Amino acid sequence: MKKILNFIFLFTLAFSIFTQTCAAAWDKGNPSAGYYDDNIILPDKTVIDIKKDHPVLFINGTLITEYEVIIRNGRSLVPVRLASEELGAVVSWDGAKREVEIQKGLNEILLSIDRDKAKVNGREISLDHSAVIYKDRTYVPLRFVADNLDASVSYEPEMDINVYKQFYETSWAISPANTIVRDRPNIMIDEKYPGEAAPQKEAMARSKEVCLEGLENFKKSIIESLASSGEPEDRMNDEFKDIERQVGRMLYIGEVSRFYKFTMGPYEILYDKYNGRMFFEIYSDGILIKEVDIHDPGLFSLIFIIG
Repeated sequence: MKKILNFIFLFTLAFSIFTQTCAAAWDKGNPSAGYYDDNIILPDKTVIDIKKDHPVLFINGTLITEYEVIIRNGRSLVPVRLASEELGAVVSWDGAKREVEIQKGLNEILLSIDRDKAKVNGREISLDHSAVIYKDRTYVPLRFVADNLDASVSYEPEMDINVYKQFYETSWAISPANTIVRDRPNIMIDEKYPGEAAPQKEAMARSKEVCLEGLENFKKSIIESLASSGEPEDRMNDEFKDIERQVGRMLYIGEVSRFYKFTMGPYEILYDKYNGRMFFEIYSDGILIKEVDIHDPGLFSLIFIIG
């Protein structure tokens, strides 16, 4: 499907993709970013230096970069205040006692720094690693969050590049169902009961509908650009038909965090089953996750580069 496009036209589309991505808001269920080997570029253009083999943290489907995941004795530790508050708890710190108190519903949790014990409603429990202070923040084992804050927690390694399925007869790889970003380890912390989920078949039908709406706007933008540069307006007709075909062949991959995952080959889709937001996950020299905007004139332009 590759074409030699007018350079100015291609640059304009690429710039559109970047600026559309940078406009995304940071809120619940938003993994938008560019994920590269040595860094992550956020929608506001902030560059986060994080190596590819280091885990990325998602809480309720949103990428968290303000706080690191740290590894101690083979255990993943996460910032307890951030995780607790995102899961609906109230957190307080007693500096004199070096204790963290967490209140969630009728539950009261006490954590003491550098101790591998905690108290939950007065009952002492063991931690698989002591709570620690790192960069002035309290970190606790990932499993503690799952066991005591009514959350689902998972750690998933990066995809094995030697073992994967392909999209029909193409060479496009299908990502594992259990990761948000396939080329990095993922740590995901999610509320257990965030609301009523849309049925999977309904979500796929809606995804196809949105993609086709976006394709019509994309076609209009391309044709106008071709005409303005003096090229035949029907030059990309075969490509438009092929994109429409891939949308029609969309496959369901599975569920991860708060998302259904679908693929149509060069683009995968993260569909938030609780609020209906859609994100394209686009694979090129890195991974770009951007919220789908049907009015984005460059919505499908990267297919011409990676397709």
